[in-house]
Amino acid sequence: MKLFVRALGPALLGLVFSAAAFADSIELGDRRAKERSKMKKFGVCTILSIAALCALLSFSPGKAYADAILNMQITGVQGAAYGGEDVYPYYGTANGNSVWLMCISFTADMDIGETWTAVKQSIPDSPTFEEAVWLFNDANTAVADYNAEVAAANAATDPAVAAEDTALAAGYTTQQIADQWAAWELFAPSAYDNPPTDTDIQMTLAVDDYAALVPSGFYSGFVLYAPVPGSQSELGTPQFFLGYGDQTPNAPDPYGGTPTTPAYGVLPEPSSLILLGTGMFGLAGVLYRRRRSA
Repeated sequence: MKLFVRALGPALLGLVFSAAAFADSIELGDRRAKERSKMKKFGVCTILSIAALCALLSFSPGKAYADAILNMQITGVQGAAYGGEDVYPYYGTANGNSVWLMCISFTADMDIGETWTAVKQSIPDSPTFEEAVWLFNDANTAVADYNAEVAAANAATDPAVAAEDTALAAGYTTQQIADQWAAWELFAPSAYDNPPTDTDIQMTLAVDDYAALVPSGFYSGFVLYAPVPGSQSELGTPQFFLGYGDQTPNAPDPYGGTPTTPAYGVLPEPSSLILLGTGMFGLAGVLYRRRRSA
């Protein structure tokens, strides 16, 4: 929409000047002076419309959107897996910044070292995405608890205590895997086939608990990395990932897209619509003046 408006703006200006020239060329006889007086008044209206167009073009935040396009790379995985599928966390970089990622595209494949371009978006205001973020955050908590239990087991001098800590660590890995699988199930029906233990439990928790975090602005701390189709370095399909907003410095971008429908362009912004409307208003003024002078 923005590119369309930017292209249409100059065309409208050209049309304005062409109409003005045409109106001036048809002035004849004794009406010439009077009509030129009208054209002077009309010229003021035209100039004001052009000034408004230029001002809107100047303040249109196109550069901020470009800053949200990131060069991504998958650099590794933690190692937890189920059914041959690696689960959260995925390790990667975004414009050189280290990021922890949760994949939410079950049917898409990527390899370690693969690169692609992604658009950083704020989390869409929908239960499905907010439930996915709840699962992402819960999986991260499970990973942290797992690491703590492993450290405790390694430090324990009593074999019984070490065994207990190890069992707790295994339980957190089960939770971590279930969180990842539940997040996949939100977007891909095929993930329902042979799910791991506790997936239904984690899904139920996400459905029941996600809404309580909305008023606090909890979800504003997370972002969605939406892939740009065709930007991947290998023949796979880029995946949609969830991440933490503070891991990359760029502002979120309002590109559309879902884990099953990639983004191809930007949503129309109020300023773009005003820009188009102002150009049309200027054109309408030209036609109105032309009709009155006929």
